[in-house]
Amino acid sequence: MPPKSLKDRLKVGPVLLDGAMGSLLMDMGLHSGQPPEEWSMKYPERIGKAHQLYHEAGSDILQTNTFGASHYRLKECGIAEHHDLVNQKAVEICRNYGGDSLVSGDIGPSGLLIEPLGPAKPDELKNAFNRQAEILEDSGVDLFSVETMIDLQEAVLAVKAIRQVSNKSIIANMTYAKTDNGYFTVMGNPLSECVNKLTDAGADIIGTNCNLDSFELIELAEEALTLTDLPLSIKPNAGQPVLEGNTVHYGQTAEQFVDGMVEIYKMGIKILGGCCGSTPAYIKLLSETLKEH
Repeated sequence: MPPKSLKDRLKVGPVLLDGAMGSLLMDMGLHSGQPPEEWSMKYPERIGKAHQLYHEAGSDILQTNTFGASHYRLKECGIAEHHDLVNQKAVEICRNYGGDSLVSGDIGPSGLLIEPLGPAKPDELKNAFNRQAEILEDSGVDLFSVETMIDLQEAVLAVKAIRQVSNKSIIANMTYAKTDNGYFTVMGNPLSECVNKLTDAGADIIGTNCNLDSFELIELAEEALTLTDLPLSIKPNAGQPVLEGNTVHYGQTAEQFVDGMVEIYKMGIKILGGCCGSTPAYIKLLSETLKEH
């Protein structure tokens, strides 16, 4: 059995995250616009099956089905009254179906813009993240993931909120676009600023997920390595989505995705996974390929 803590696992080799959850759930019947978090209550065995598939593919860390389970996201879906149960059940399912994989409490963006650009007040947003983190901590997660953040201010609030209730590892992932001047979030935050402020907020691992594919993130990985001594996490998309009829396809095959990830791994980045478009087959191939390196 592999060592149980993230720190111990990093000492013995690469640590694999899971891949996309939404596409798996859609294959199981999730409708477009339906909140995946609701399925933790309605169809726990389907959520469990998704975790099981990633565990069997080689994922060392599984993220709970709580990406949109903060108060404001659940309020938008009309199920805010089930906030605590949704988060508790998600941890329980992940633990029950995920074998010896570590369970990471997943926290995504609120979906709101922070004032003056939008209605969200920083203190209220932090309180919402704090409540979600508290439930995840009490439910027994091994670590936390903050991901798909496009606003650095919101990401910092989330990290600080977690740190108030837990001393466990926090992976903080921003989502970037690649420009002629470097990597920036949609809100205009450069990579260097994100690394510095997330570190100051209490993140233990800095990274990125979503939007860009594995080859597009090679240069980001190179730059990030010059900005911090903290472990880095990279979770690319499997290319850009292409709509064909009612089906969404992504631009990178599993082989192409893994080719880019191997280059990133060779730089010394050991925490690797997939975002939109990646499946258990992508993670399985990544796991098998890294064993050869």
